[in-house]
Amino acid sequence: MQASVFTPLDKLRGFMKDGSMNSQYGIQFFAIADPEAAARALPPPLKLINPEAPVYYGYIVNIREPTFAPWYMEGGVGLMARHGETTGLYFLGLQLSGPGALMGAFSGREGSGLPKKLCERILVEREGNWGHCMIQRKGVPLVNVTLRMGRYNDPGFSTEQEGCTRKNPITTEGGCLLHKYQIGTDGFENMHILLYDSPTTFYSWEPAEAEVTLCSSRDDPWGEVPITRVLGAGWMVSDNFVRGQHKLYQYPANETMPTMQYLFSGRYDQCTLAHDHQRYE
Repeated sequence: MQASVFTPLDKLRGFMKDGSMNSQYGIQFFAIADPEAAARALPPPLKLINPEAPVYYGYIVNIREPTFAPWYMEGGVGLMARHGETTGLYFLGLQLSGPGALMGAFSGREGSGLPKKLCERILVEREGNWGHCMIQRKGVPLVNVTLRMGRYNDPGFSTEQEGCTRKNPITTEGGCLLHKYQIGTDGFENMHILLYDSPTTFYSWEPAEAEVTLCSSRDDPWGEVPITRVLGAGWMVSDNFVRGQHKLYQYPANETMPTMQYLFSGRYDQCTLAHDHQRYE
């Protein structure tokens, strides 16, 4: 069936209704970031939850059954932060690849303000107790994770989803602190922070010891917040869904452009700032 210029209202009402990223297969990892670098990367008025030992989070998954697109690969990294008493993950950046990546990126950026880009390669591979996940953009491995199943890096580390099964899944609360704005004739405007309320249901979780390498490219400064210590990782199967979005803070007009200085690299490439740019392959 072909698309029409005119979309029937009954179909339009279903746009992204009950949007869910089902049957995610891949990893989550947890680490401690360099405190000074983490503080520099966080836009005010957000604050790190633990300034002395900032929690760094990452995930790389194959989203095998999204409700709004064909399957696609996705991964991102961020810092645990707060606005007042509201806590959540502040994403430094996300990357997507695969058949459904364009719809996943557009819906996430336009609908929620997620800092999403498209990349050429995301890898999720597993053989026995060994695993490997990687995100590559423009030839640069932005994050490379090697895992060995069985235990965490830090013996004292634990997560809520441990012990979940297909018959007895565990749902954990989760949320992101995201920025939305408009682009007007004078640049960026009407910026605000929202809470992206997004629980996850886990069907399997295998503790893993992880080695994590971060790199930066000209367009994606993923290595700018170094990891000082990896706490642990998990190989998982999960569903992630959106329960709601709630506005937390409206930026005054004079704070919009200074805040965009923090946000720009997660959403746009350097070529948008220059008139002389070419790349041929």
